[in-house]
Amino acid sequence: MNMRVLAPTTDLMPPDSASGTTLHTIVAVMSFLACLTLGAVLTLSRMASEWTEGLSGSVTVQLLPSPQIGGEDQLAEALRITRVWPGIFAARPLSRSEAMGLLKPWLGEGDVLADLPVPQLVEVTLTPGKQVDLAGLGKALKDQVPGATLDDHQRWNRELASFAASSEAVGWAVLLLITLATLAIVIFATQAGLQAHREIVEVVHMIGARDVFIASEFQRHFMWLGLRGGVIGLALAIATLFASSLMWDSRDAPVGAQYLPQLVSAPWHYVWLLLVPAITGLIAMFTARITVLRVLGRMP
Repeated sequence: MNMRVLAPTTDLMPPDSASGTTLHTIVAVMSFLACLTLGAVLTLSRMASEWTEGLSGSVTVQLLPSPQIGGEDQLAEALRITRVWPGIFAARPLSRSEAMGLLKPWLGEGDVLADLPVPQLVEVTLTPGKQVDLAGLGKALKDQVPGATLDDHQRWNRELASFAASSEAVGWAVLLLITLATLAIVIFATQAGLQAHREIVEVVHMIGARDVFIASEFQRHFMWLGLRGGVIGLALAIATLFASSLMWDSRDAPVGAQYLPQLVSAPWHYVWLLLVPAITGLIAMFTARITVLRVLGRMP
């Protein structure tokens, strides 16, 4: 029998089969979860990179009150030593309002901030591409300026890098689990479809249709199923992300919400999210093909 005649007339997986509305819904949910997880991973990666770069390019001099020197003389001496140190690009003292602003994300707004003994801070910017002897600078400040300490942000850098790596690992693990779950669902649906249409498959197989032809019918069906479910999940994920961004930016947002990171905070992140439906379709297609070929290989 001519395969060109058989191909357009054979429908091995009708729409009301095991891969109908229910499977579309499951694939859409998996795609939705994958988009949210991928958005979180990309956002964490970008934020960790920005934080690390920002901390690596600056240090902070803290000036605690000391009975050995007045506040103005303490600040002037610290600025003098810092500004002439090799590799220092700029040094400027932070005003009390700026220092208080750094504490607001943790303490909120209120009278408690006015009563806190906030130390005088000096923001020091390093010259890009130059090595700076921060240990020597810290020792010079400690020896010559009573109450002065240098914070090179190394501890914060290590903690941020560790947190970002752990969070990204969790995100990729969740994506892997979603992928494995999608594979299992497609395998089950393919096997159910083969079982439900076993007589048709056996007849087509007996009259000479090659296994590759039968597999192509299933893989095309599941490819479009994966694409449709992926697009639905992507649309729901984008709507959720857009709604969450509007909620965080509104005046009725919870206290501190403006300091939380927004998922998919960079426009180019959406390009990566567009790949989710395509990948979902490819996963469904290849999984269905391999499953059908394995089942047909065991047929007499």
